Amino acid sequence: MTSDLLALDYTVQTLGSVFEMQIIRLLLQAPCSFEQLTAAGSRHSMHELTVCLSRLEQRGVVERPATIYHLTPIGESLQPIFHAIEKQTQHP
Repeated sequence: MTSDLLALDYTVQTLGSVFEMQIIRLLLQAPCSFEQLTAAGSRHSMHELTVCLSRLEQRGVVERPATIYHLTPIGESLQPIFHAIEKQTQHP
């Protein structure tokens, strides 16, 4: 596998599901409590949110040292991907 494909595979594994990507996008704006993430308008249950946050923590994307979730350096490094996606959706 070429290094480009390895990088792409790593990125897809890090981003996770669409719901996990939505959580990352919210946390790129500001750290959030569980309640803030729940109130962010998601159509997902609290259980699904808990599972997604746990997966993101296991992958080292999100951490919660107290009651607030925030992105780790790995999570922060995803910002250019989200910026590119946002830019593309604004200019199809």
